[in-house]
Amino acid sequence: MPRVLLHLLYCLGMLLCLCTGAQGATKKKQGQQLPAVIIHNAEQFNRHLDDIAANMQERTLCVFKHESLINAHNIAERSVWYDYGNAYKAAIYPQQIAEFTFQYKDNARLLAAHRNPELKNKLSAREQQALRIAQQRIKRLIHPGMTEAQMFRALHDDLINRGTYTREPKGTVCDLLLDARGTCEAYSRTLWLLCRMSGLRCHIVYGNANEPHAWNLVCLDNQWYHTDATWDDPVTQGAPHRHTLSHRYFMLSDAQMRKDHSWNRGHLPAATVRHADFYRKNNLYFTEDAPLWAALATAIEQGHGSLEVYMQHYGSAASLRSRLMEASYKNPALQAITSWQGPAPHSEGAVRFTFENAGKPQTAKLSNLEFSRGIMVETRRLIDSIDTESLHEQWQQISDTAVSWWQQLLQWLAALWAAFLSLF
Repeated sequence: MPRVLLHLLYCLGMLLCLCTGAQGATKKKQGQQLPAVIIHNAEQFNRHLDDIAANMQERTLCVFKHESLINAHNIAERSVWYDYGNAYKAAIYPQQIAEFTFQYKDNARLLAAHRNPELKNKLSAREQQALRIAQQRIKRLIHPGMTEAQMFRALHDDLINRGTYTREPKGTVCDLLLDARGTCEAYSRTLWLLCRMSGLRCHIVYGNANEPHAWNLVCLDNQWYHTDATWDDPVTQGAPHRHTLSHRYFMLSDAQMRKDHSWNRGHLPAATVRHADFYRKNNLYFTEDAPLWAALATAIEQGHGSLEVYMQHYGSAASLRSRLMEASYKNPALQAITSWQGPAPHSEGAVRFTFENAGKPQTAKLSNLEFSRGIMVETRRLIDSIDTESLHEQWQQISDTAVSWWQQLLQWLAALWAAFLSLF
């Protein structure tokens, strides 16, 4: 039998399946049946969800080519549904047919209206205002010629500088953009929206970090990174860097993120980037003290209020305090460092140094007392560095030489005395 005829029979069979086996499944929408989409794999299902979310379509009917794909657990784990929906329900029928009904989150609604202005009339007045703010931020922050990493950092930093974390029930984009307050879900939804509006691929990750938590997974230059904007917004009471932008949880790998976050990877891509990639790319990764002291002194002299670096050689707070004290006598500008927050209890990690007189270029000077202390520290250091065994050998050589010279002098005097006596 020719292949064309077989193909026609297959199509007729599928149509018959939809018209008979799914007769109760196909709902009416404005007097017409929903068009059924044939799904061959999970990736195709993900793309279909992208398409219907872009149009805020409320229902979709899918025919799954392979029975295993229709498993509700697989669909929930492997789809991009978490990026878009507050909730969904699925009705599963014979012949591997499923009908999905969606309820969209505000980030999905705002993205759809951004891409298609005709959908703006489906937004509330509050959502329309939030969309205008998001579009204004994109216009101000994103410029031609920027790399994807530069774009993402601009969005991340601006979001944190303008927002404040709260435990109040504020988990929407509107809460963070309009009220400047939000939970971790508000941060992750808003960053997702700004990334997608800028053309960056991004996912929302739901997991745990001592409690239920949400953050983002973003693709930059074909590499996936975790970023927790909520934890990069330091609001801990009494912290020396409170209200200061951080990048401790910016562009991390799976391995780094798993130190204090957990999640079910499911459909999410892997983040296999190198360790502390952000700090390395921005010349803020240090393995020894000398270049670190130079970078800190430059930041102080330029009037910065703080500097966050990654120290692979942090060691301990006591060790760093001792090394910094010694370095400050050689470079007085370092005395402007008032505090730092290290990665304790780890021996390496991100460290934020805080400076006094933030915003004013500083060239610190030593007082007489500090100068005296510096002399004492340096003298002690020199004494401690002396090799006593070598010093003893040198002293023995000097002593032997002195004795030899003294013996020669006595012999010469004796000869001179004998010559004098011979004259008489």
